[in-house]
This record gives sequence, C-alpha cells and structure tokens, in this order.
Amino acid sequence: MSTSRPVLTPDWMRLAEAAAQIGCHRDTVRNRIAAGTIKGVRVLRFGGALRVHREDWARYMDSITVQPAEAS
Repeated sequence: MSTSRPVLTPDWMRLAEAAAQIGCHRDTVRNRIAAGTIKGVRVLRFGGALRVHREDWARYMDSITVQPAEAS
C-alpha cells in the first residue's frame, strides 16, 4: 500500500464502488489490498479511508477475468 499523497480526482474509487463491480463485500477488496494483490492508498483527509486507482483496478479486473475457450 502506498504512503504517497494522491490527488483525489474521479480516477480514485472507494472500496464499496470497486466491490460492487465484482459483487463482493468491500472487506474483500480491503483484504486483497492488504495482501498486495491490488494497490491501494490511504487518504488521511478522509480519516485514513482506502482508495483504489481506476487503472490499478482495471488491471486487477483483467487479471481475474476468465477468457472464453477457443472453439475446436
């Protein structure tokens, strides 16, 4: 998890928004950040709330998306 100070723009998403995209609880996203699977940052202005950058989330989504099998 990064300790740098991100500039909060629409490029950053809350854990609840990320979780809703894959149908899981925000604690699942939080656990994956803690495990290093997803990059997240703490935003001190918002009480230390975690945020995920949309590009990092898109890379994670690509890594878990199942690709259809080729027809033989």
